[in-house]
Amino acid sequence: MAASDPRVFTSETLSDFLASGLVTRHALSKAPRCELVIDAVRKELRLETPATESVPDVAAYDRIRFDVVDRIGDDAAALFQLAVDVDGAAYEGYSLLMSVVDQLEDGATFRSAVDIALATYRDLLSRARGLSDEQQTGLFGELGVLLHLMDSVGEEPALRAWLGPENEEHDFVLEDVDLEVKTTLGERRVHVIGSASQLSATGERPLYLVSLQVTKAGDAAGGETLPERVARVRQRLGRATHLIEEHLRRLGWDDDRALSLYRRRYLQRTQPRAYLVDEDFPAIDHHDIASVVSQPELVLAVSYRIDLTSLPWTQAPAVLDEFCEGASRDRA
Repeated sequence: MAASDPRVFTSETLSDFLASGLVTRHALSKAPRCELVIDAVRKELRLETPATESVPDVAAYDRIRFDVVDRIGDDAAALFQLAVDVDGAAYEGYSLLMSVVDQLEDGATFRSAVDIALATYRDLLSRARGLSDEQQTGLFGELGVLLHLMDSVGEEPALRAWLGPENEEHDFVLEDVDLEVKTTLGERRVHVIGSASQLSATGERPLYLVSLQVTKAGDAAGGETLPERVARVRQRLGRATHLIEEHLRRLGWDDDRALSLYRRRYLQRTQPRAYLVDEDFPAIDHHDIASVVSQPELVLAVSYRIDLTSLPWTQAPAVLDEFCEGASRDRA
C-alpha cells in the first residue's frame, strides 16, 4: 500500500475523525467495493462491502460484530457490515479492517478474509477496552485533587472521601464540603455534566465544582502521564492502598497494558478554579426539570455542557488552599 494511497489513515487522522462527533464515509477499494465508515458517535469503525454467501463467524469477540444491512438508494443489494469498537484502540481496529480489504482484493472470500484478520489481531479483540479519552482526562484530574487532599487532610481521609470516577455521587465527599471535579483539554472551561443530580448538594454540605484545564505535552515538554500519576498516588499510600485499587479496578484499569495504552503527557494549562454551586450557578437539577417538563418522572437522563470561562469563580474551601486560584486569600 503506497504512502500516498488516499485510503491510508494515520493514528493522528483517525483520532481527529473520532473526535469530530461526525459519521464519515471513505472509499477503500473498487474491486470489490469496500467503504470505511468512521462513526465518532459510537466510537466505531465499520467496513461495508456487497453481501455474498460467505458469512463470517465473529460471535466469540466482544469488540466486533457482523450484520447484513440493506443498501439505501437505487441499488438495493444487501451489504456486509463488519464493525469494530475502537474506543482506545483506533489504529489497531483500522488495521484489522484494512487487512480484510487486502485479503478481499487478493480474491479471498469474505469469511476467509475475516478469519485471517482475526487470527492476526486476536489480542486486540480479546482484551478489555482501555479507558476512553474522557475517562483518562477525568481520572488524571481527580488524582490531582486527591494528591492535594492527601496533604491537606491526610492520606487515608482523602482516599475515603474519594468516591471514584464511576460513582454517581460527587467525586469527593468530605466532612464539611463536597467536591465535583471536572477536567478539560479545551482552551475554554467547558465541562460536561452527566446527570441532573451531579450538581445537586447533598445534606447541609456546600458543593463546589472544581474546574481543571490541562493540555497535551510532548515528551520534551515535561508533564505527566496517567500511569505516572497513578504510580505517584500509590507511592504515597500505606494501609489504604486497597481503596484506590478498587476504584481503578471498577474503571477497568490494567497495569500490564497501562504504559502502552496511556502515553499522553499532560501539563496544567491554568490554575484550577473552584465554583460554589448555589442558586446562581448554571446547573440543571430535578427541581428545574419538574418546573418546565410535564411528567418529569419520564425524563430518565440529562446531560449538558456548561462554559465557565467567563463566570466569576469563588473562594475555594479550606481543603483546597494552595491548589485553586485565589484559595489562599484571607478568610473571614
